[in-house]
Amino acid sequence: MIRKRQWHVRSKWKRHLGLIGQRKLRRHIPPTSLLSRKTLRAYLKRYSVVYVKPVYGSFGNHIMKLSRNVRRRGYVVRREQRVQAVPAKRVERVVFRHARSRAFLIQKGIPLLHLGGHPVDYRLMLLKPFRDWRIMGVMGKVASGARIVTNYNHGGRAIRFRESLRRAGFTAKQIDAVYAEMRRVGLLAARQFGSRHKHCRRLGIDFAIDTNRRVWIIEVNTNPFYELFRHHEDRTLYRRIHKIMRHIGKTQLNR
Repeated sequence: MIRKRQWHVRSKWKRHLGLIGQRKLRRHIPPTSLLSRKTLRAYLKRYSVVYVKPVYGSFGNHIMKLSRNVRRRGYVVRREQRVQAVPAKRVERVVFRHARSRAFLIQKGIPLLHLGGHPVDYRLMLLKPFRDWRIMGVMGKVASGARIVTNYNHGGRAIRFRESLRRAGFTAKQIDAVYAEMRRVGLLAARQFGSRHKHCRRLGIDFAIDTNRRVWIIEVNTNPFYELFRHHEDRTLYRRIHKIMRHIGKTQLNR
């Protein structure tokens, strides 16, 4: 039996490194670094929006969004539902007080599609029951209230992929093109990640679609939550995912 620490990669930084070595994937991955005072200053200088995320963490907890506020020469800092205007000279103190001694990442913010004023991203589910990766399906996640994350435990709700893009103004042809690109990039990512982490057989890839209809990988998850697939238009999909998960679990311990 394979222990959990062999198939589940807890570190978001290691997951990022597991993808970035593939040249064809790099154009779909936002610039990402380990957080330090040097990288914070560089990212704030270069990008108008950045995210700060814990290296070890899940469910969208402890994520911070910093948006440049040109008028006031500072930043708007968002954490969960808290919004704070911070002068430029104080932003480092605010970020590192939030991080404390924990390891964090910093990532360029992608201008996400919005529905009704709320950001939306997408979970592509891939499983490897035997030798080859299998794309199971994709679902959207919409943030609730003023939140910056779409995760279920922060009030996010599921939305079907095609429905979300139709509501965002995409034509049927554009939806098909985005879906084909997401599948292509997702399979490429799974094969690349699997070459670095041979015991990984389940991946939930979180994608963003930006306002130019470009597909981005926000992060990959090696122990993915899949309850949102209960809402998929294919009513059999959740049961099929669960069945394959149980099959994989016969050789992989959950501890």
